[in-house]
Amino acid sequence: MISGAGLELGVAELRDRLERHSSAAGSRDPRRGWQAATAVVVAPHDTAPAIAFIRRAERPGDRWSGDMALPGGTRDATDPDLATTAARETREEIGLTLGEPLTRLPDQVGRTSGGTIASFVHVLDQRPSLVPDPDEVAEALWIPLDQLVAARAATRFRRGGIPFPAVEHDGRIIWGLTHRIVGTFLHAVGLEWPSVRRG
Repeated sequence: MISGAGLELGVAELRDRLERHSSAAGSRDPRRGWQAATAVVVAPHDTAPAIAFIRRAERPGDRWSGDMALPGGTRDATDPDLATTAARETREEIGLTLGEPLTRLPDQVGRTSGGTIASFVHVLDQRPSLVPDPDEVAEALWIPLDQLVAARAATRFRRGGIPFPAVEHDGRIIWGLTHRIVGTFLHAVGLEWPSVRRG
């Protein structure tokens, strides 16, 4: 595994690793329950390839209000497939138009709701500006991979008294479903989340 601040992984190598990673067997558009999709959008950055994240807008009654997330959302009846959902939501939330995804990561299942979340990886040759929709997104930013996997980033986050593995970036906490999805992406390219130090 490559990890930590010594990470040396450019966009070309990352794309090559993802092309060797076959889309998850059994990942398919489900016929039951709600369906959603996210986009793992990767682009060059100063120190290492970076992933586009959003911080959700603050909304009364929204249990995920203000949380860090990937662009994405629930499938519309007019979306022919979940890849379309991910691309549409990315365009609506951060003003970024995506082409065909490079690969699909293993699907995730909501632990409390039971819905299915598909994740599609897009690797860009240039890093575009992100334009968040203020009704949905409080902030959109690129976070370099070397900062995500640095040992100092590892932490734990408590929700309802339950501790969850998480990483911190400039005061922003990435945890829960977003942490799981990004973890599957890191695994696909030979990286891993840092472990929380004991003691």
